[in-house]
Amino acid sequence: MKMKSNWLSTIILVVFCTSLATAADNSTEKNANATTKETTPAPKINVMKSDLCKKCTCLSNPDYSQIDCSQSKMNQLFSDDEWNILQNGDVTFDIIKFEHNNITNLTSFPNYPVKNLYLGFNQIETIAKSAFANLTELAKLDLSHNKLKLKTLDPDIFRGEYDVHDFLPLGKMIELDLGYNDLHSLDSGAFEHLPHLETLILSGNTFQVVDHNAAVAISGLLSLKTLDMSFMELEELPDYLFHGPRDLETIILTGNLFDELPDDLNLAPNLRELVLDENPIGNLTGDNVFPTLPLLRYLSMSYMPDLEEIGAGAFAELQNLTTLILASNPKLSRIDVRAFSKNTTNPEILSYPPMEKLHIHNNNLTALEHKLFERWDKITELDLRYNYWTCDCSNRWLIEVLMVQINNTTPLWTHDVNCYVPTALRSVPLIQLATEENSLKCSVGGSSSNVGLFLIGLIVGILLCVPILLGSVALWRRGCLGLNRNNYGANRSLYNRANFNDELHI
Repeated sequence: MKMKSNWLSTIILVVFCTSLATAADNSTEKNANATTKETTPAPKINVMKSDLCKKCTCLSNPDYSQIDCSQSKMNQLFSDDEWNILQNGDVTFDIIKFEHNNITNLTSFPNYPVKNLYLGFNQIETIAKSAFANLTELAKLDLSHNKLKLKTLDPDIFRGEYDVHDFLPLGKMIELDLGYNDLHSLDSGAFEHLPHLETLILSGNTFQVVDHNAAVAISGLLSLKTLDMSFMELEELPDYLFHGPRDLETIILTGNLFDELPDDLNLAPNLRELVLDENPIGNLTGDNVFPTLPLLRYLSMSYMPDLEEIGAGAFAELQNLTTLILASNPKLSRIDVRAFSKNTTNPEILSYPPMEKLHIHNNNLTALEHKLFERWDKITELDLRYNYWTCDCSNRWLIEVLMVQINNTTPLWTHDVNCYVPTALRSVPLIQLATEENSLKCSVGGSSSNVGLFLIGLIVGILLCVPILLGSVALWRRGCLGLNRNNYGANRSLYNRANFNDELHI
């Protein structure tokens, strides 16, 4: 009986343990299933077929992805549902465009890895602080053609995410376009949260004067490479504006009111491109010549209403210049033969820039000096169209050599390179004279070199004739010529003339 009781106890214990194990297994399985359900990601939204891409134009391929909501009559940015589509979509757009809408206020953007954001041509007047903090991949921001004012452009709108002790910068932002707003100055700390900014566009804001605060803001951009300050009604630049950004490579000053070259250019030693179009800069003569810019390769000075003369040494310190755009200057009639040459330690050797592209079309030029450059054959683009060329022997080299070179490299640019004087050759293409046997004649007034030779000959003739004339008069007065023996009246008349000459010498 006792043994039977023990067996019964054992069986009950086994059953109980089995039940516990089964329950534990079931619990584990349920937990596993629950865990599986929690970690399974939600399916991605097909963005290209969403309502958002019906509202905007979506484009996606392996190299380029963009959502363009321009001209969509939007008064605000995306709704929360629309942002949710983007954040959970199967496509990540690198470029988002909201241009040409009626957006007036920018609130904080949600987290999204957009790289280029275009908000130009809206009515934006206010921007929230840290508005772009969640756009950690943002590299280019276009806020041009809006209604931003100095008080709107608070430095804190460009704050990044908040870290343990402070706000982080927008570390990947390299380009900011603030052009054509209502800015007249800048807060001195406007760009303190953009330490890596490389391109700043301020064009179309009528600053008139770059005051101290604006100068501090710009000069504090130590990574700046491109600065566009065109059409800002500037007459001068403050000292040391370019002293901070030592890597500055491109400066655009088109459409301002400079009547002389800006003094501050010498503080941009790494400058490679300079645009000065549409400024009333006068003659590049005397002290109004370019400072030493050893790396400058591209220079544009076009549409300048007051530019008449390029004097000696004007470009002499630009010894790395390869492209010069000097076009559509209606009064430009003279380029000095020494405009580009620079003296060296050897007085018999001059240094010239390695010019490759020279555009001097649509000016008032009549002649071109052969010695303006040492190696004309290295110039691959030479545009001489729409000038007032003189077609005589003073321009023989231009007609017979340079025009042939242009015809070999860029034949279309031989069109509209025509004679203006003499009248008999007016409108005749120079290339026609180059390819035909022609005798290019020179009148006394035909060229400055001929005028010089004529004057020299005239002076030498006068110097030779004066002593001969004086000697003849002296001999006559002494009666050596036999002219005072026959006619007293004639003798008296000659005597009176001699007295006149004596008085003239006195």
